Amino acid sequence: MRRIACCLASVLALPMWADLSFGGSPSAGMGGAGLAVIRRPTAQSFQNPAVIAYVQGFRFGAGNIDTTSRGASFSRLLDDLEVRQGSAADIATAAGLLRKYAREDTRLLVTGDLGIIASGLGISVGGILDARLLPNAPLQTWARTDGNIANIPANARADVIAVGVVSLPDITTGVRLPSPQGDLAVGVRLRNLKLYYTHYFADQAQLQAGQNATRAPELQGRDYREFSATGVDLGFLWRPTGDQTYTLALVVENFVEPNIRFQATDRNGQAFNFKPLKRTYNAGLAVELETGSLIAVDFIDIGNNAGKGEIRLGYEQRLGRIALRTGYASKTGWTAGLGIGGFNLAYSDTLPVVVSRTLNF
Repeated sequence: MRRIACCLASVLALPMWADLSFGGSPSAGMGGAGLAVIRRPTAQSFQNPAVIAYVQGFRFGAGNIDTTSRGASFSRLLDDLEVRQGSAADIATAAGLLRKYAREDTRLLVTGDLGIIASGLGISVGGILDARLLPNAPLQTWARTDGNIANIPANARADVIAVGVVSLPDITTGVRLPSPQGDLAVGVRLRNLKLYYTHYFADQAQLQAGQNATRAPELQGRDYREFSATGVDLGFLWRPTGDQTYTLALVVENFVEPNIRFQATDRNGQAFNFKPLKRTYNAGLAVELETGSLIAVDFIDIGNNAGKGEIRLGYEQRLGRIALRTGYASKTGWTAGLGIGGFNLAYSDTLPVVVSRTLNF
């Protein structure tokens, strides 16, 4: 995981005044909408496995690399968090790290996908890292109003919790099934997953010393826990005969749910059942006009089974080799994007997470 994160950081020589996304898919600049979008099918297949049926020949595919940070810049967090296999921090220095970020909750989120596709069959790797530094209210008040280490309150506590999921690999295949009524595409993605989980916390004495933290009880004395599981996603696309302007989509993320669940504790030490990868039903509509305009609407996590339910709206206007984009996601707000010659860049105050990389965390 550290290697993945460092590779991402090496290309982020941009000011961190917003969440950034770059790569092959236009969706990030369109509020995350794009389940029914067939433009650039190689990149869009990471969102909807049925889109892979429209990829012809051999292609190198890249979904977007998305970076999100809260409470501090991405580069600063990546320097301080020792992101490596299984853990987001060194337990020997975790208390000092938590004291440094005591003013507010801090979050680092990175997602990305990369693979190859050959005539309807794709092999890819991808992942998501979600790391959070969580000081409690008394510690935040101390950091904002005092700052003297000797005065850290007795009830101060801070937690570092991180989850990383890597697909090694994803195998995706799709087929088009034309009929007199229209063109149906069906896709399946088999996901071979590794999940890493860690959770440390520090009390007053540890925060004052700035050194060792305590392993949360769910770690069972280890620095991290590791799980292996298999999941299956399904995707469908429908284009009616005689009208190629609109496309309908349905994506069932975790149709076969990865068997990962365990008893964890939250930032207050309270136990709960942790199931990070839940089944979600997602639907989309895309409309392409002769003017070069593209309109997309997605309904995410219909029924709110994973607590991620939202509506995403996106618009793209092509001007030759340039594409201008904007969008809105009901949970994360506005996005804007630019595409030049197949490369796409997007920014937002908070980027929406790609459907295939959502965590219930």
